[in-house]
Amino acid sequence: MTRIELSRLLAFIPIVAACASGEDPTTGFGPPMMTTTMPGTASMTTPTEGSSEPTTGPGLDMGSGGMEPPVPMCGDGKVEGDEECDLGGDNDDAGECTAGCKLAVCGDGLVQDGVEACDDGNPDDDDDCTSACEAAGCGDGIVGPGEACDDGNMTDTDGCTNACALAVCGDGIVGPGEACDDGNDDDADACTAMCKSATCGDGALQPGEECDDGNAVDGDACLDTCLNAECGDGAVYMGVEECDDANMSNLDACTIECKTSTCTDAIQSGSETDIDCGGTCKACNKGKNCAADKDCVTGACVNGSCNLPTNCKQLKSGLPSTPNGVYQIDVDGDGPRVPFDVYCEMTIDGGGWTLVGRSRNTPSAPACADTDGGGSFGWRAAQGSLADDANAYSLDAAGKGLQFTQVLLGDHAGSKAFAGTIYRHTVIANFVDTHINTHYYIGEPTPIQGACVSGASMLAWMGFTSNVDTFHFRDVDGNGFGLTGSGWRTCYDTCVGGDLNGKPGQLFVR
Repeated sequence: MTRIELSRLLAFIPIVAACASGEDPTTGFGPPMMTTTMPGTASMTTPTEGSSEPTTGPGLDMGSGGMEPPVPMCGDGKVEGDEECDLGGDNDDAGECTAGCKLAVCGDGLVQDGVEACDDGNPDDDDDCTSACEAAGCGDGIVGPGEACDDGNMTDTDGCTNACALAVCGDGIVGPGEACDDGNDDDADACTAMCKSATCGDGALQPGEECDDGNAVDGDACLDTCLNAECGDGAVYMGVEECDDANMSNLDACTIECKTSTCTDAIQSGSETDIDCGGTCKACNKGKNCAADKDCVTGACVNGSCNLPTNCKQLKSGLPSTPNGVYQIDVDGDGPRVPFDVYCEMTIDGGGWTLVGRSRNTPSAPACADTDGGGSFGWRAAQGSLADDANAYSLDAAGKGLQFTQVLLGDHAGSKAFAGTIYRHTVIANFVDTHINTHYYIGEPTPIQGACVSGASMLAWMGFTSNVDTFHFRDVDGNGFGLTGSGWRTCYDTCVGGDLNGKPGQLFVR
């Protein structure tokens, strides 16, 4: 039995009791009633002792013999008229049937105990009480007062946090699109104020970085490694550095000051062998450092220092355009030997030849004589002057310490120039000291210019360097013959004698 049915039964009991107390069953009337009017209700008539029947009231005869229907009354326990319920004395605005005999529903403005948390009588979800009569709260899926959002879940990593606030960088929660979020705007820690993981190139200076300009350009003040640009880092700082080769050497195209090396920068730089000279710059003066003969104005680099050339070959190597002429050489560089003048032939057969002997201009008619009887002429003899072409000249190659491996020989026409016949021999190293009192078969010489192609057998043996009257050449074993102070004595006037017999002649070595 429901509460409403019970209330109706309880309302029926007084009527049964009235019948039991003396009502006339034939008329339905009992003792006289006293009428009482309750505020807000229909008049009620109750019988009083000794009174007659009431003339008015519910269910009374209105003169036509009918009965007036009873007036519905909320709270009488009977659901009548437009009442939705009536629990009599149990009607309660906090219960399921309100004091107005209406069924309690969400939105009626009454809070039903145990069922509703609130009821503000409106369907508005934006206030403190939702349209479902629940107290508005974060996580209910409804954006209520004080909430920026409410997605109804407990996920902090989406667009709406568990505090019903919109996810933003700096809220301490890693939200959509954020790599990190440490809740601060400090760019100097592992998470930037833009909620990005701190990295070189993000434009924010972090520990371990000297700079961070947010770009990958190496030509500005901050490298793409987040280090300050400086000379020697291998990146050219535009407008500040001319070059940067990342080393601490001046001996290349870029100096240690990150300037392009030049021949006038007052330091040894680039390919220079000394300060502003050598290499691709001008030649260095005597005494300056050098790496090759060409680095020196003397045409000779001796033991790493510019010095006089040791021979004409070195001069030619160092200064290829050097013309024929008299030059000073120093055969032992900075050794004890004194420098001396020599004549250098710089054009024939590659040049670099040093004159060691030259006969006078008017040779005698030797026929087949082996000597002219003269003296002070040969590998170990000295006579004459480089300035006097009329008379014989002998350098004393052995005494001067001149080293060579090739000999150039032929005739001349009154000067130091060859007349037309030129041969070349290649000898053993230290030839002068090895064959002081001997000679050896070297073979026929190589024709260089205007010479006999073959058959110059009188020039096939060389040696006897102790002779003081000849530069010895011969066709068989034995001393004598060769170049004398008065000219060639080769016995034969044909190619056997090299077509030189009786002609003025000269010898160069290289």
